[in-house]
Amino acid sequence: MDTNRITSAESDVGTLIKGAFKDLEKLATQHIRLFKKEITEDAKKAGEGFVSLIIGLNVLFIGGVLLAFALAHGLMHAGLRDWAAYLIVGILVGAGGGVAIFLALNRLKAASDVAPKTVEELEEDAKWLKNPK
Repeated sequence: MDTNRITSAESDVGTLIKGAFKDLEKLATQHIRLFKKEITEDAKKAGEGFVSLIIGLNVLFIGGVLLAFALAHGLMHAGLRDWAAYLIVGILVGAGGGVAIFLALNRLKAASDVAPKTVEELEEDAKWLKNPK
């Protein structure tokens, strides 16, 4: 009996296994590409959010200081006491800053999900591999 001979059935099984591994490799490569794309998009959104936050905070600070002094002096000339004028202006500037920060944080939160499409695809593949029917 010649044990070095490979039967046709064994050859077909080997071909199937090779094909399955090639398919898994292709699937993994596609998932990696999708993951890279999503990470790049999320990084871009996060970068835009940080730039908006920095610009907003700087503009808010400079404008707020100038407007605060102008408004406070205007209120003082209208007859309010110094402390009341500065209190009113401080509340208004604080509210404006809070709104700007809230909007910037919402933009950043939109970029916080890590590659949702890739995660979804991997979950589907895992389900399929557990039960291929």
